[in-house]
Amino acid sequence: MNEESYLIDCPMCKARIEVEKKTGKVLRHWEKPRVKEGADPMQEALRKIKNDKSRLDDYFSKAQGSMEEKKKELLDKFEKEKKRIKDSGDTSRPLNPMDLD
Repeated sequence: MNEESYLIDCPMCKARIEVEKKTGKVLRHWEKPRVKEGADPMQEALRKIKNDKSRLDDYFSKAQGSMEEKKKELLDKFEKEKKRIKDSGDTSRPLNPMDLD
């Protein structure tokens, strides 16, 4: 909301509307929050936050495990290539692409 608009709660539908002061044009409209009958809205919000937090924790722990596996795999490939070069006895430097100009 800015200084050029009003927030109005509709007494009929309980929705919230943002209206421009000068023209009376509706800028935004928020629906009435859906609440189950007899349910505590704070408990519902806390339950939703806990579910979202556990879902995100699972996602990030899986992503971290995946990154660790990838790191281990790349280090293993690097060590194998180092060993292959050492065993071949090749001591020449690789071609530098910047030297080709």
